[in-house]
Amino acid sequence: MRRLIFFGGAGFLLLFVLSFAKPASAASSTMYTWTPSKLYKTASGAAYSGNMNSGTAVTVYSKSGKRYKVKTGGKTGYIYAYNLTSSKVKKEDYFGSKIYKQAAGGPYVASVPAGKMMYIKMEATKNGMYLAHVIGTGYSGYVDKTHFIKPVVKYTWMPSKLYTSATGNSYKKTIKDGQKVSVFNGSHGRYQVKAGSSSGYIYANNLTGTLAKKTVYVSSKLYTTSSHTKYTDVIRPNKQVYVKESTQNMSHVCVVGTAQSGWIYTSHFTKPAPAAGGTTSTPKATAGTSQTGSSTAGGTTAGTATGSTSGSASGITGSAAATSGTTATTTTGNTGSGSASATTATGKTGSSSASGTTATSNTGSGSASATTATGNTGSGSASATTATGKTGSSSASGMTATSNTGSGSASGTTATGNTGSGSASATTATGKTGSSSASGTTATSNTGSGSASGTTATSNTGSGSASATTATGNTGSGSASGTAATGSTGAAAASATTAKGLDVSHYQTLTQSSFNLMKRQGYSFVILKATEGTGYTDSKFYTYYKYARNAGLSVHAYHMIGNSTTAPAQHIAEAKHFYQVLAQTKASTGYAFTGYAFEDIEPTGTNSITTTWWANAAPACAGYFLNEMQALGQAKVGIYAGYFNWNSYLEGHTDTWPGNTKIWLARYNTTLGTNADVWQYTETGTIDGITGHFDLDISYDPDF
Repeated sequence: MRRLIFFGGAGFLLLFVLSFAKPASAASSTMYTWTPSKLYKTASGAAYSGNMNSGTAVTVYSKSGKRYKVKTGGKTGYIYAYNLTSSKVKKEDYFGSKIYKQAAGGPYVASVPAGKMMYIKMEATKNGMYLAHVIGTGYSGYVDKTHFIKPVVKYTWMPSKLYTSATGNSYKKTIKDGQKVSVFNGSHGRYQVKAGSSSGYIYANNLTGTLAKKTVYVSSKLYTTSSHTKYTDVIRPNKQVYVKESTQNMSHVCVVGTAQSGWIYTSHFTKPAPAAGGTTSTPKATAGTSQTGSSTAGGTTAGTATGSTSGSASGITGSAAATSGTTATTTTGNTGSGSASATTATGKTGSSSASGTTATSNTGSGSASATTATGNTGSGSASATTATGKTGSSSASGMTATSNTGSGSASGTTATGNTGSGSASATTATGKTGSSSASGTTATSNTGSGSASGTTATSNTGSGSASATTATGNTGSGSASGTAATGSTGAAAASATTAKGLDVSHYQTLTQSSFNLMKRQGYSFVILKATEGTGYTDSKFYTYYKYARNAGLSVHAYHMIGNSTTAPAQHIAEAKHFYQVLAQTKASTGYAFTGYAFEDIEPTGTNSITTTWWANAAPACAGYFLNEMQALGQAKVGIYAGYFNWNSYLEGHTDTWPGNTKIWLARYNTTLGTNADVWQYTETGTIDGITGHFDLDISYDPDF
């Protein structure tokens, strides 16, 4: 009901509109107790009618002094405004916290474990802390707000100190590598964490989101950065590491159980494939077993075995070729009608014989001879200094023993055996099948039309020829020769005349004596780092060039690519810088530069080479560089790359390169697995008398 009251006087007319005021009992809002609260009887008195739990909803009517008049359930009374909050917020403390009296820290009223639930007075956030009450207790105070955020799980990939604060040097303990931690927040480069029941701060770069544990299969330099220019240690094969991160072809690792950390090549986590051929990879077979395989091997241990069905030892039969070996050939076998001889062991197919301290075996109707024992089966003959066994019609003549079958002749100081029309002569033993001839210092056996000669042992099957210092086995029409070991299968030829070398830069500390030692230990060439980019010259290039030439080594140089731009001008400028440094070699050392000039294409910390660059630009950019070098007058040029990048991006895309470009590949494996002129097979090699590790190389090219 409204009343209009008019007042007249002094020319003024006042109009008052009076309305009834809202009763004091009218509801205003709903609020919540965030802490247990007393329900007082009056706005100022000490008497109260009961206690309310935290999280209780109340209807608020009005404020009087420091208290609100409220109604909860069927009761009405007064609650301190401080005890009320506009929203009911319930949170879990994931960390376990001290309940501080003040937001600035200092004295605390209680310490509670992780997992406690609390009501939060949201509007009271101060200094990064919430005003909170631990539900079901009498504890209220300030708690770090980050403790209510569900933590992120991370792992230590390396041993890590657990610091007492985000900035100090004091720490509680060291957390081992591979440990799971809960991360709550970070500041000043450290994370606040819990590791088991311990809490503290760990440097952020000591933690990783995923814990990858891998095995390193080859010796690996532990580089200080992903640009792999300086290393602090070497990880030996079969060590396990935790991997934090990977970028391009490098991985950031820590050796499990140690504090050794750094960067290694990601490819070193790949288990090398078994080498084909040679003593390290020939499958064993029992008598009467044949094995067939196809493979290629190159490296320091490889040879090829071709074996058979009935014999005391069997090897591998199939189309395969083994090239480049420097150490050993252990087995030689021949398949088809013929004979076989080998330094160590030989297996046969068909009616054959075996002999043995060294061993000579024959396949088909033929003969065999050996220093210690010879046994022959089928129409043929055998002779030996110690024992001779013969089956079938045959004759033998000689200073010690000679046996001949069919029309032919034989002569030998120790033993000669011939089958079919042919002739043979040998200092120790010679066996022949079919029309052929053979001569050798120790042992030679031939099958089919062809010839073979060898210092130690040579065996041939099919039309062809072979020679080798140690051992050569050939199957099919072809030829093979090698200083150490060569095996060829099918119509092919292999050459394994190799030279030992290494590549160095200013990172190695070397003297004239160092290079003299290299020469005395059989190294014949060295490749020196000369330049990088368009302005850098290796500080030791001229010094080491002079030392190496003084020692009688063949010396070559490499340039590290400095930029991954696709613009021809950049790569031409780098070529000019490289050429100018090489052109000054005689003035600086007294020796003119006469070797090969290689461009080293690999990612570093500064050249920004990416997978996209490799896929789209690498062959063309290399072409710019190499062609400019030749245009300037450096006729001998080459490329250095890792096996993966060569195989994935460069091989087959070299049509813009000079036709005489040499290929130098890095693959730290037991086999190279492709053709190249130079193979960098390890980066952790050692040289007697010289401190440190070296990149060691094998060259298959006579220019090195």
